[in-house]
Amino acid sequence: MYSGHFNLFGLLEFVARNPILFGEKKGKKWVYGEKVKELIKEVPIDFGGWYLWGKFNDVGWWETVYCGKAGKRKITSLRSRLSDELREEAICFWASVYGREDTLKQFSKLYNGKYDSSSTRSLRKMGAQFVIWVAAEKEISEDEISRQEKIMIRIFRPTHNALRSVHIEADDLTKRIEHQIEEELTKIRKVIY
Repeated sequence: MYSGHFNLFGLLEFVARNPILFGEKKGKKWVYGEKVKELIKEVPIDFGGWYLWGKFNDVGWWETVYCGKAGKRKITSLRSRLSDELREEAICFWASVYGREDTLKQFSKLYNGKYDSSSTRSLRKMGAQFVIWVAAEKEISEDEISRQEKIMIRIFRPTHNALRSVHIEADDLTKRIEHQIEEELTKIRKVIY
């Protein structure tokens, strides 16, 4: 099992220089999409696992904004899942810089209102500063990845996951995942403080 993290400050800096959603296009590709691709290049493409979006609050405590899981197949892997989230929920970054109302208007106009109902969900990740990921070992099943996600949600108490009423006891695998996350938080803190 191994882990890593990346910060979201570069995306926020890009957004601050590009008030139009997704920035400009180079050919048929959004420049924002290229920034995402560069940001997640170290995330494994063929591993499932878990990830946390979060931030450090005013007194330096970690706050988990969202906890998710990724499958083991290439199209559901950690890299694929994080790429999709960073692209599909990009309005959280524009809203962080330019405000919710103006960003939602721009988004609605860009897609002719097609995705308006899901756009407010994307805003839940506003304020996130880092994404921490943990790659599951190959022998860990999809069912176990899902089971551990439920435990991680209970342990890390993300502010924007749907409430799940199932109580599942932590086990040795849970402790190993927690350890990996704590190691990443320690690495981040050493850079910040």
